[in-house]
Amino acid sequence: MSEESKEVEVIKESQTLGLNEAKTMTVGEAVRKESEMKAGVTEDDSILDKYIKQHRDEVSSQKFDAKYMELDTASLDNFIKKQREELSQAGLVDVEPVSPELAEQDGTLVEEVAEDLAPMEATAVVTGLPVEATVPLEKVIPEPQMTKEEPKRDQFLSEDSHHPAKQNKKKGWLIALFLLLLAILAIVFGWNHLKQESGKTTQTASSQTKASSQTDSAKKATRLKAAAKAFEKQYGTFYTDATKSKLKNSAFATLPDLEAALKALEGSAYYDKAKAKVDSLKKAIAAITAVNGKFVSDAIVDGEKVSAEVKADANFDDLSSATLTTGNATLDAVLQASITEGRQQLASKAEVAKAANEQAAQAQVPSAAPAAQEPSASVALSGYGLTGYDPASLQRHLSRVPYNQDVIADRANPSWAFNPGILEKIVATSQARGYISGNQYILEPVNIINGNGYYNMFKPDGTYLFSINCKTGYFVGNAKGHADALDY
Repeated sequence: MSEESKEVEVIKESQTLGLNEAKTMTVGEAVRKESEMKAGVTEDDSILDKYIKQHRDEVSSQKFDAKYMELDTASLDNFIKKQREELSQAGLVDVEPVSPELAEQDGTLVEEVAEDLAPMEATAVVTGLPVEATVPLEKVIPEPQMTKEEPKRDQFLSEDSHHPAKQNKKKGWLIALFLLLLAILAIVFGWNHLKQESGKTTQTASSQTKASSQTDSAKKATRLKAAAKAFEKQYGTFYTDATKSKLKNSAFATLPDLEAALKALEGSAYYDKAKAKVDSLKKAIAAITAVNGKFVSDAIVDGEKVSAEVKADANFDDLSSATLTTGNATLDAVLQASITEGRQQLASKAEVAKAANEQAAQAQVPSAAPAAQEPSASVALSGYGLTGYDPASLQRHLSRVPYNQDVIADRANPSWAFNPGILEKIVATSQARGYISGNQYILEPVNIINGNGYYNMFKPDGTYLFSINCKTGYFVGNAKGHADALDY
């Protein structure tokens, strides 16, 4: 057997705890000694070497850990130096002078150990525990054939400072903190996700509401457009011409249908305009109906004046200007022409009745002298305006055309007849200017000049307004701002 083999065998034997030696130890010392021997700890190992051998698994696992921490070697060196001083003062260890070479080697060793223990905290070394045994600092001189070892400093460290239970406890705290952090992150992530989902839901609901609103608006717009088209079509059936100035009498009964079409337009921008059309139409129908009511048959048919017999008890004075002013100039003229025709028929009937009465009276009193003719008698000739008034109240002295009793007496002279539409136009103008209201005016013949008959128009109270040329429609009065010259 070689010397090297013998040495190894001696070492193994020396590492076995003898019975005699165990008898002198306490149970704790024996267990600790046995643990050290199993780990391969020798008497020549320093405290640091013992720790490394006894915790090989932890050191190895820390070497391959993904996290690396820098170990302050200066702090470790200062700690070792401080422990030496305390042990030296306590007389537990002899201090040997340290050469610069040895100090440099010690620094190198500390750096190597620091690299191996990088993931471990420097606070793993605890100085508060008692040291059971002291090992004098010795300088190991290696054999020539053995690998040269670096000089080391003996350390006195407590076993309990790196006890696995404390490491496990620390790891437990780290794991708990890590789990807590994960829980917080999960809660934050869940809250953000919930908020985003809620926002998406709100946005989706808002989009759906907006889309629904747009759809409803589009449907409503389509419905109102169709309703407006139906209204215009219904409204057009009331007129016989494209300009909508002549009303069709047969359509008057369908006015409720037009009002129903108007109601369908409620809430639209076109409603007000359509309502104005219906109101104007109703007013025109009311005016036509009122005038036709004065005749035995309709005097106005489809916007035109037709021949009709006036009723014997017809009174055109009860037709107000508000009723006869429809806003349709063409219709207003037709209304006035029909009223004029009715008045003329009434006047003619009155003349016939008067003539018959005179003939009967003459037959009874042949010698009776003809009554003197007064200007007021000429009122019956005209058949226009008011018939019952006091001649003395008329302002005849303001007339622009002089009175001529000789021509006034010539009742059959065609010069007294108004040309069609002349009187109606003058009456409408007077109503528009506020001179008269409705047919509340007095009209009497004045003179015939150049074949043209002239009439004076008065207010019901006898106020003079102007003189009228019944053939041309020219009228002139005393008011300022209007025509002032005579036309003859």
